[in-house]
Amino acid sequence: MAWNDVLKREDIVGGDIETYEGGDIYRGPISFIEIKDDDVIIHSPWIARLSDKDGGKWKMYRKGGKIFLSISSQVSLPFDIGQGRISFTMPFLGRSTIFPKGGSKLNLQEVQDDSFFEKILKCLRTIIRRIWSW
Repeated sequence: MAWNDVLKREDIVGGDIETYEGGDIYRGPISFIEIKDDDVIIHSPWIARLSDKDGGKWKMYRKGGKIFLSISSQVSLPFDIGQGRISFTMPFLGRSTIFPKGGSKLNLQEVQDDSFFEKILKCLRTIIRRIWSW
């Protein structure tokens, strides 16, 4: 299997990508995949991390349409591992699995977002609830 075969599949965009790196798991939905020069670039609107450092809960790692990862198409080759899933290894980093649409998916509601903006919103909600309870 080659990366061009992956790009031809209609069930990849809208699926999820999950990456294992150094004991942590990163996961997010796939918004699009592109090949530039010899690099495969996978984009995601948000990325969550599951780590022992975070108490074993999914936490928001990055959001805002960022690149999930960029890998060499010559070094990290995709393999079909069944059930529509694709796996590839990134030397010295870890391995990744692409889950097709309708497969395993991380729900955004399961991800704890502790960004500065979210902390302010939580604080404002608490203040409003206290004011209304007077």
